[in-house]
Amino acid sequence: MHKIRFSLIALVALAILSTLLAGCGKKSMVKVNGESVSREEFVSRLEQVPVQTQQGTKMAGQYVIEQIIGEKLIAELAEKEKVAPTEAQIEKKITAIKKESGGDLKKVLAQRGMTMDDLKKQLTIQQALVNVVSKDVKIPDADVKKAYDQALAAKNSPFKRPEQVFVSVIAASDKNAVDKAYKLISGGTDFSTVAMQTNDIPVLKQSQGKLGWVSKGDAQFGAQIRSYAFSLEMGKFSKPFKDDDKWVIVKAERKRDAYTQKYDDVKDMIREQMAVAKGSQTGTFRKDMQKFTKDADIVVGSERYKGVVDKIKKEAAASLEEKLQPAGGKATK
Repeated sequence: MHKIRFSLIALVALAILSTLLAGCGKKSMVKVNGESVSREEFVSRLEQVPVQTQQGTKMAGQYVIEQIIGEKLIAELAEKEKVAPTEAQIEKKITAIKKESGGDLKKVLAQRGMTMDDLKKQLTIQQALVNVVSKDVKIPDADVKKAYDQALAAKNSPFKRPEQVFVSVIAASDKNAVDKAYKLISGGTDFSTVAMQTNDIPVLKQSQGKLGWVSKGDAQFGAQIRSYAFSLEMGKFSKPFKDDDKWVIVKAERKRDAYTQKYDDVKDMIREQMAVAKGSQTGTFRKDMQKFTKDADIVVGSERYKGVVDKIKKEAAASLEEKLQPAGGKATK
């Protein structure tokens, strides 16, 4: 049996650019000394931000247009195949994510710049894809239980979570900057605000210092960071210390106990992932999606992105023709 990576539907880490692209107009977005920057100028700039994708670097505008078209096509194909996501499916996913979040889900989403409605929309798109790919696939209960038992017995079982502490950090090469940051947070200035201003590691600056969940045996974090994570009281922070080439302040945000997920809590997720794996190997999703895309009526109002539609349709048509081509010959009409 192929290996399956058991995990909850991942929360998208990127900002929802499609939301920012909506409502474009002349309304002032920013004012600098009384001089206005319009929303239109802001969106135009945003569209030209490079985004790393599996296909290479693309401009954000093109990436978002392609993403929106793909999401709409998947949702419509699910409707056509009568396997559109149900409210029960989405609520089950949200319940699972709440358990896994280790805290207030709304607060966690807010830290990512998302709302509950944003999460539901993303889950609905993902569920539509799952439903189409796994359509008509049946996975016996015995196979699901066997997969769970094997995963549970694995050394780094995805169903066993060690005791963890959520850590935020201020980290910079300049000791004076970190010392200044320590004085500010000691005086009551918000830790995340100071972290955003002081961190010289881009990802930590963008996340306002949020490093993530740290466990005692997690080698991806330094020994000193792990030590402070479990010795500090929740809500407290350390004095500055040297860690490799950085001066660091660690704050312990919140703790969650060790936990083992029970079979009944994860069996539906396992079954779904096994069905997707089997459906992607034996089903007709790719061919159905390519035909649906080739025949779709897609209209893009912006001249800048009209070429995106042609590209998507040509790729779908070429791939479909290749699949329909008999061995050793050309496709028949």
